Amino acid sequence: MPRRLNLSLIALAMASPASAQQADLAITNVNVVNVETGTIEADRTILVSDGKISRIAPADTAPPDAVETIEGAGKFVIPGLIDMHVHMDRGSLPLFLRFGVTTVRDMGTHFAPLEPDSGGQLAIRKEIAAGTLEGPEPILALRILDGDIPRNPRWSMHFASIGTPQEGRELVNQVADAGGDFVKVYTDLDPDVFDAIAEESKRRGLRFAGHVPGQVGYAAAAEAGLHTAEHLRGIFIDVSSEEERWRAEFAREAAKLEPIATYNLTNGKLTEMAATRDPAKEAALFEVLKANDVGMVPTLVVLNDPRWQFPSAMPDPALVEELSPIYQRITTPPEDVLGPYSSVEDALDATRLRSEMVGRMHDAGVTILVGTDATNPFVIPGISMHTEMGMLVRAGMTPAEALRAATLVNARFIDVADRLGSVDEGKEADLVLIGANPLEDIAATRQIEAVIVDGKLHSPDSMKQDIDGNGGD
Repeated sequence: MPRRLNLSLIALAMASPASAQQADLAITNVNVVNVETGTIEADRTILVSDGKISRIAPADTAPPDAVETIEGAGKFVIPGLIDMHVHMDRGSLPLFLRFGVTTVRDMGTHFAPLEPDSGGQLAIRKEIAAGTLEGPEPILALRILDGDIPRNPRWSMHFASIGTPQEGRELVNQVADAGGDFVKVYTDLDPDVFDAIAEESKRRGLRFAGHVPGQVGYAAAAEAGLHTAEHLRGIFIDVSSEEERWRAEFAREAAKLEPIATYNLTNGKLTEMAATRDPAKEAALFEVLKANDVGMVPTLVVLNDPRWQFPSAMPDPALVEELSPIYQRITTPPEDVLGPYSSVEDALDATRLRSEMVGRMHDAGVTILVGTDATNPFVIPGISMHTEMGMLVRAGMTPAEALRAATLVNARFIDVADRLGSVDEGKEADLVLIGANPLEDIAATRQIEAVIVDGKLHSPDSMKQDIDGNGGD
C-alpha cells in the first residue's frame, strides 16, 4: 500500500515494496509553476518514476499510485534552481541542496586537479553521477585562465598564468582532456592569448566563459564567441565616452602584474567611469551582446557588502560552520569594509549603478542569467541564489522573469534544458516544493518545504523551514 507523506510535519513514511505499476513519488493537489509561460497550473498531481517526471495531470483525474506521497495542497512546485557561478567543495554541497539549488556551474576552485582519479571536482562529479554522494549536478571549468601574473603558490591549482598564445592553447587542451565542461577566462589575459583560447576552445568543442579581459572589451569578446560574461567587470569602460582613456589606464594597471590591480581600477573607479556613460555606445554594445547570444551573469550579491548599510552585519554563523575550513575563512568578510572604494557612499553608488545597468540590459533584451559567486564573503552557498533573484527583481525583472532565468534560461546556457530547468513530463525530477506563489513575490522561493533531487526526497533532517532570517544576505 502506498503511504502518505506529510511534509508540514517533515515526517518521512517508510513504504512497503512497490509494485511495478507504482510511481516512486507522488505530489498531489499542488500548484505547478510553469517557468516558460510565467503561469500557474493549479491542482496538479506529479508522478515521479526512475528519477524522472512520468506524469503531470489534474489532481481529480490522476489518483496517485506511488510508494511515497506528498500532500501539496496550497503549495507550489518550481524546478530545481541552477546557480551559474559558484566555487564549491564537498562541504558546500549540502547547503546548495538545502536551499533548492540542484545544479551548479563551478567556475574554478582550489580543489580541481586535472589528473584522473586525483580527487577534487572531477571526483565530486563522478560520485554525484554514481549516486554515492549527495550534491547538485556540477558543470566544471576546472581552471581559471588568466594573464601571466605571479601568484601565491596556494593559488596554483586555481589559476593558470598564461603568457603566450601557445600556452593558452595548451591550457585549453589540458582542461578538455581532463573532462572539463567549458573553459573559464579571466580579467588580465592579453588579446592575442584570449584569441588563441577562443579558437582552441571552439576546436575542442568547448564553450568559453568568464571575465571579459579589460584589454579585449565586451564587443570583441562577444564576437570571438564568449558564451557568458561575469560580474559586469569592466563594462563601464566599454560604454564610456572616454573609453580610450580607461582602456589605457587598465593596460597600465595590468602591467603592474599584481592580481588585484585591475580589480581595484574597474571597481574603485566605477562611479567615475559611469559618469562618462554614452547611451548610444551602450545601446550599440547591447545589440552586439544580443546578436552573439552572450549571457550576462551580474552576480549582484557578491558585489554588495551588507556592512555598507548595516555595519554590524555578518554571515549566519550556523551556515558558515557547515563549510570547510578554507571556505569558512573566505565567507567571513575581511575587516576592510571599503575594499577598492573611497567611501561607503562611493560603494553604494557603484551598487546602484550596476543594478541600473542590469535593468537597462534587461529592457534591451540582453539575456540575464542568475549566478552568485558562492563561496565568497557573505555569499553562502544556496541561500545566496534567493538573494540574487531578489536583487534582479529590484533591478527591473519581474518575479517570473527572475525565476525563469534561474531555471530554464540558465539550463539552456549550460545545454541541459532538454532534461532540466522546468517542471515537464520526461524531465529529470529536480524539484522544489515551496509554501507560496513566487510569481507574486520572488521571496516565496525561500519558503522551502521539500527538495527533490533525481526523484529522491532530499534528507529532511538537513532542511530548515524558515530561511528568511539568514544574516548572510
